[in-house]
Amino acid sequence: MATFGERLRQLRHEKKLGQKAIAGLLNVSISSIGKYENEERTPSPSAINKLADFFQVSTDYLFGRSEIRDPVIIDIMSNLPEEAKEKIEDYIIFINQQYQK
Repeated sequence: MATFGERLRQLRHEKKLGQKAIAGLLNVSISSIGKYENEERTPSPSAINKLADFFQVSTDYLFGRSEIRDPVIIDIMSNLPEEAKEKIEDYIIFINQQYQK
């Protein structure tokens, strides 16, 4: 799975934003964003929440713990058994691979 830095860079590129824009959002220096992306530093919990809200993804997605981007889907899945959650994630990975070719 992807790392936090990889996910941050990917999401930033998807929105065609530079590090300066994200630094402004979080009220940190541009070099801090570079350090986040290079796994040299971890943002504060409040910064992580701001990023998740800004990019409309779950914090689990940001940290590479899940392939599911949508926090609403994560909430819906919270009551499912682990086996069902794993099947859903496997299917999402499969679909992503099929359409990224």
